[in-house]
Amino acid sequence: MAGVTPLKRALTDLSRVQGVQGVFVVSKEGFTIESVTASGAFDEEALAAMVTAAMGSVEAMGKELELGKPEIITVEYSGSLTLVSDIGEHVVVLVAERGAVLGRLRYELKKQLPRIRSAL
Repeated sequence: MAGVTPLKRALTDLSRVQGVQGVFVVSKEGFTIESVTASGAFDEEALAAMVTAAMGSVEAMGKELELGKPEIITVEYSGSLTLVSDIGEHVVVLVAERGAVLGRLRYELKKQLPRIRSAL
């Protein structure tokens, strides 16, 4: 994969997990830093803005209820699964088909987070 950055390579590896439709690295300011999608059918600008807002709400809830910092936020929609993980100044978002194996998605996401973090 000549000319491919380490970040793109890590996201590509994660995108190969069965059922994954897209993987995104989003800044906490609401901008997409890098992405890999199966179909390109995502409005990345909207996704980045909404994930950033949602992450702020989840963090506030954890702080208010003294639950600690969120590690992986999992949202199950009728047609898809979304996993969001805070990695400091950025957030990793994984969107998958509803039928994907949630445990496998969580495992693979956790496995790739150090690579993604070090590539930023």
